[in-house]
Amino acid sequence: MLKKFDLPDISHPGYGTIDPFDNRYFDAEVSKYLSEQSRIIYQAYMEAALAHSLAEAGLCSSQIAEEIEKSARSVDINKVYEEEKITRHDIKALVNTIKAGISDGAKPYVHFAATSYDIIANAQVLQLKDATEQIILPRLANLIKILAELAEKYADTPQIGRTHGQHGIPITFGFAIAEYVSRLNNSYAALKDLSNELKGKFSGAVGAYNALSIFVDEPLKFEASVLDKVGLLPTEYSTQIAPPEQLIRLLDEYAVVSGIMSNFGHDMRHLQRSEIAEIREKFSEGQAGSSTMAQKRNPWNFENIVSMHKQVLAQAMNANQNIASEHQRDLTDSASSRFYVLVPAIVANMLNRLNKVMPNIEVDEQSMQRNLKQSQGAIAAEPLYLLLEKYGHTSAHEKSKQLAQQALAEGKSLVELASTDSEIADFWAKFTDSEKEIIKSPESHYLGLAAEKTKNVIANLKI
Repeated sequence: MLKKFDLPDISHPGYGTIDPFDNRYFDAEVSKYLSEQSRIIYQAYMEAALAHSLAEAGLCSSQIAEEIEKSARSVDINKVYEEEKITRHDIKALVNTIKAGISDGAKPYVHFAATSYDIIANAQVLQLKDATEQIILPRLANLIKILAELAEKYADTPQIGRTHGQHGIPITFGFAIAEYVSRLNNSYAALKDLSNELKGKFSGAVGAYNALSIFVDEPLKFEASVLDKVGLLPTEYSTQIAPPEQLIRLLDEYAVVSGIMSNFGHDMRHLQRSEIAEIREKFSEGQAGSSTMAQKRNPWNFENIVSMHKQVLAQAMNANQNIASEHQRDLTDSASSRFYVLVPAIVANMLNRLNKVMPNIEVDEQSMQRNLKQSQGAIAAEPLYLLLEKYGHTSAHEKSKQLAQQALAEGKSLVELASTDSEIADFWAKFTDSEKEIIKSPESHYLGLAAEKTKNVIANLKI
């Protein structure tokens, strides 16, 4: 047996991360808003906002507020981590680190009249709000535009419509893409609205403004002052924490948008199957699809999208289990809520991947035509039975089914069988030339409003 390799002794998390998102899927722009360091910076930002509201309320001088802001703005993250080893409390560690950089006269006003979650809750809201508005919405808007351009380009390109994995009736490729343009556009609007609805709280240890009531005449006005400085409105009601539903609703919509992308990924992956081959990802020089099967061009980007969606769902379920907090607060969500940042991080990764791969998708219109004609026109079974009914046939669906299945079994065209069948000869004679063309060439003459609907979706975009 081969001797095992020696494993490293990890002394710093930066060199031994466990979460794949911190290495394989690292994104500097995402990390800017959602990293552990950013979390502390947002919390320090809240401490500075509090100091300035204390000054406005006459509880300290503006010079003290500026001193606190300066220390909070330049807080050393490493020192906060070191301090937490002593305090075993993250906010207390932050407060002590800010205090270490200011005068004795200013120290009493750091975190004055605040409870930890007056800082934590607002910082988390700001973190997710900024990530949504600065990363997710722009990337999502870009993807929608890319897909809209693709839908418009192929609005009139016939493709077989599929239900249950089976050939149905013709659509256009643009119509198939327009589905996702519409769905993602709706999710864009929902994410934007939910982000705008995020609110904060500064109401103390149980949400009743007990501490503030000692020092200020209008605690509600003071709360509004603190939150206004960071661009938030106060919630209607809070305990020690803000109502968790607001963040959960946002994360649930993230699960929806990732689900739409996963659905899209499934469709794009299936269209690349060897036996379908209607699209393909453009491979770069030197790229390999398999370590052993050299002929392969795996649709790995779309498979990654499907895989990532599972992780978003896991965190959405995690969030929904955090609705309950007993009485005015417990900590059963304290650890699990720290993972919320993974949701926008994963969605940002999915969007970035699709934004890179979709402009390079190669569409094979010849394969689309081949697949449309694969059934020898049997895909015209629907219009055949409807037209037979129009002219009075009393069991048109059964007759159409029989002819279509015969066409498939014998390798003959549906129009050939229909036009020579003695049972429906009198009905066939009543078909107009344009109606016969539908049965003869459904791939060209039975496309419904696919192109029109595609163009309407594109025209109604509001991003």
